[in-house]
Amino acid sequence: MEHFSGPGPSAKAEWRRYWPIVLGCTMGYSCIGLQTFCFGPFVGAIEQEFGWSRTQTMSGFTVMSGAAVLFNLLGGVAVDRFGARPVALVGQLLLCSSFALLSLADGSIVNWIALWALVALAVGMMQGPVWTRSIAALFDKGRGLAIAAVLSGSSLTAAVAPLIATALIQAFDWRTALIGTAAIWLGVTLPFSFLLFVEPTVASKSEDAPTAGVSAAFSRGMTAREAMRQPAYWLIVGGMFSFILYTMALAPNLVPLLISKNLSLAAAAQIAALVGVVGLIARLSVGHLLDIFPTHIVAFLIFLLPLLGLGLMMQHDPGIGSLVIATAIFGATVGAENDVIIYLVSKYFGIRSFGALLGGINSIAAIAATIGPIGAGWIYDRTGTYDMMLLGVGCVMGLGALGMFALGRLQPTAAAPRG
Repeated sequence: MEHFSGPGPSAKAEWRRYWPIVLGCTMGYSCIGLQTFCFGPFVGAIEQEFGWSRTQTMSGFTVMSGAAVLFNLLGGVAVDRFGARPVALVGQLLLCSSFALLSLADGSIVNWIALWALVALAVGMMQGPVWTRSIAALFDKGRGLAIAAVLSGSSLTAAVAPLIATALIQAFDWRTALIGTAAIWLGVTLPFSFLLFVEPTVASKSEDAPTAGVSAAFSRGMTAREAMRQPAYWLIVGGMFSFILYTMALAPNLVPLLISKNLSLAAAAQIAALVGVVGLIARLSVGHLLDIFPTHIVAFLIFLLPLLGLGLMMQHDPGIGSLVIATAIFGATVGAENDVIIYLVSKYFGIRSFGALLGGINSIAAIAATIGPIGAGWIYDRTGTYDMMLLGVGCVMGLGALGMFALGRLQPTAAAPRG
């Protein structure tokens, strides 16, 4: 495996020095899971109050994802220009606030679109590059596990937030539950990110400073233009596109999908919580594997795994056991694939244009995120099941897996310091 910073300290030494920064980034990044993993419990109540179809309810995700084509790229460029910390903290405040503001929905589609556009702006400031740029510069030998630890924040949200939301819906109403869930999450996570998330600086006053001597990593690697000329970049783009289509077709529809398989809301929410638990374990495990084994082999296997889960969900009467396994597979995939994409960018292209490159990837992937939720809702409205959606995303994931395998023929070309 190739690294950008030479021999350097061991993975254990890196963790001893930088673990507080990892913790701060992990808690901050967890907020990005609210609108994706926590919306499912609200779907039934919103449709009942406004008389909306599933397509109309999920149209908010389409608006958010469509706007993210621009906002994700701008967020990535802002990170490279202004640094990650200011972008991250503002994005964290804005995302939790905008999620709470969904409670102001009045049944008008125009109002619904405007509220989700605000969520989209916040999501663009909360993407993986914001929280992993410093981690990729600070860690070398333990980079895969460190990135995985940060991204496990969304798995924490997937495990806990739907249960909080469901409890609040049952105790109060869906509007109060939206505000309460956002307030609880912000109140718990913001102190961690505000106090612990720091960035490497050009010069440190003390060699004992947590980021001393590592800022040079930000100048290593390719420019965005150079990277975009590489076939590896477009294979990674294709992999991210397939992953986001799969995630955004299933995640906001997971609870309704499970209910369509004859489960109650409470049972569906409990099973959906497996996404976070399994995702956390898978994310950390895969992060460690990325530090040991060839990246393209790990990626290929992770991208193939969803095909089994999708097949189980497509059964006419799968039974609770099959649904638990299928949901666990979904959680494992969601917990691992984004780690692979971010790791690949740092490995093949370096840190120099890390934010811009991942911002571009996320902007293209936002097209898939635009299609996924509303496409799944449209299919359900017309067929009464999610089976055709499951079949379609399975085919796309298969193509993504082939792209990951093809990366094995392409060697990283950003190992030497540049400019």
